[in-house]
Amino acid sequence: MKALTDERVCELIGSVLPRASAKGGIKPSMSLRSDLGVDSVGLMSIVFVLEEQAGIDAFGYVDRFVKAEYVSDIIDIVREG
Repeated sequence: MKALTDERVCELIGSVLPRASAKGGIKPSMSLRSDLGVDSVGLMSIVFVLEEQAGIDAFGYVDRFVKAEYVSDIIDIVREG
């Protein structure tokens, strides 16, 4: 599967967090928790969307997803996946 661009990963995260996306979009430098208000349920939703759209094996990256602090951390996981 073709790798997703940073912008596309941000769009996919925004599809799970429409309120945050509506406030000017999702940027790689944003904090998942403080800027976007992502909680554990939100993180799971992001992971499911990325698994479906990027074809990554999310189970193999669970620890990294849980430790992710910024949108850029999620982008890095997707690139490696």
